[in-house]
Amino acid sequence: MTSLLVLVLAAAPDARLLDRVAERTKAIEAFTRNASLTLKVASDELDSDGRSEKHTELVFKVSRKDGKVTRELRSATEDGKDISEKTRKDLDEAQEKNGDGNGKVQASPFHPDERAKYAFALLPPSDKAPGLVRIAFQPAGEKSDKVMIGDAAIDPETGDVVRMSMRPSKNPRFVDHLYLELEFDAQTPAGRALSKLSTRGAGGLLFVKKRFAVVTTFSDYAARE
Repeated sequence: MTSLLVLVLAAAPDARLLDRVAERTKAIEAFTRNASLTLKVASDELDSDGRSEKHTELVFKVSRKDGKVTRELRSATEDGKDISEKTRKDLDEAQEKNGDGNGKVQASPFHPDERAKYAFALLPPSDKAPGLVRIAFQPAGEKSDKVMIGDAAIDPETGDVVRMSMRPSKNPRFVDHLYLELEFDAQTPAGRALSKLSTRGAGGLLFVKKRFAVVTTFSDYAARE
């Protein structure tokens, strides 16, 4: 993760490139508002040495229409044991209690509605991907759990985000640390969409602390009529 000192010393990226990324981000957002996809969530509860104590895998078919989201659980396992029936019941009870979960998803720092919250800086290209432009971001103002610190690799020709790493500039309540790695390798008519989200973190109440790792994959994007 890029240090704040590096961001202070780095040059600002080309505003035209930021505009291109914003346009691409909006186009992909519009596409996914009326699309279906397959969602696989593999999560681990970790011990103090980072070893998995419990491994859970959930597979959903997700359908979005005009922003409304429906999720169909296809399968669920815990340490290899099928728990689909119990998981469906738990999800139904959670939906009845908390609603359908169709709230707004945390937007990209490059989204037009988010850009004013951030300061951007140009970083040296990676040796592994010299053709991509690296842009770092941090809060332009007050830190919060909804404003991130991180960096992204951008295709300068299309404005697609290819990779992004980030963490909250201020940890959410009861969270000690949280790191996110995003990959955008899913090809859609609107551009590269999110294909993998890897999350690692720790938190909890008082002396009850939990460490976790979650890998979510997104595939089979298809437009809905």
